[in-house]
Amino acid sequence: MSENHSGRFRRLAWTIAGSLALVTAIPLGVIAAHSFNDVPDSNEFHGSIEWLKDNGVTVGCNPPANTEFCPDDTVPREQMASFMRRFAQTFGTAGANVTDPTDTVDTTGVTFVELSTLEANPLAEAEVVLNAHVTLSKDATVEGTYEVIIARDSCEGTALGSASWLGAVNSEAVTDTDTISLTASDVVSTTTTYVVCAAESDDADPTATASTRGLTASWVPTS
Repeated sequence: MSENHSGRFRRLAWTIAGSLALVTAIPLGVIAAHSFNDVPDSNEFHGSIEWLKDNGVTVGCNPPANTEFCPDDTVPREQMASFMRRFAQTFGTAGANVTDPTDTVDTTGVTFVELSTLEANPLAEAEVVLNAHVTLSKDATVEGTYEVIIARDSCEGTALGSASWLGAVNSEAVTDTDTISLTASDVVSTTTTYVVCAAESDDADPTATASTRGLTASWVPTS
């Protein structure tokens, strides 16, 4: 390897090492228990190292037991590659943006019906941002009001975000149609199901049909 190439590799290694040092140096609060025998609670970087372990960025340095972190060891380039790849994997996305327009679901009164679902699977505590959209249509000759929600676990679970649609009388067309968009956020630490649901605001409202719809999620670790 030439001198120039060798120098560039050394500079790259130091740059990546510096980046990881910034991650591990971020104060993340005091955590009561510790995962590694050589990182006691008194260690200045205990909270940050616990964060790395909780989020799967590090697994330990003495396989297969992996009971130690080896905080004073140098980091070879191959280990740095694993750290950086795992760190990138703490950020995640899930969901389907648009369904087949022929895949429709009808509202059935004031009971919420499920329109879309997904699972977010962060490795540790993370903030999940959810975005949904639903195209609703109804008989244009009768007014109706409808509610769309993003909920955790099921349509009967915790509602995290909502939007309403007033479908007005419209004599110029057979149906009245609109697309409703809504967002929500949640903080979870395990795999969690999210759903988009819709319902009529009153049993007297006409049935609405949900056609194209979508639900997406993205998450980042909390500090």
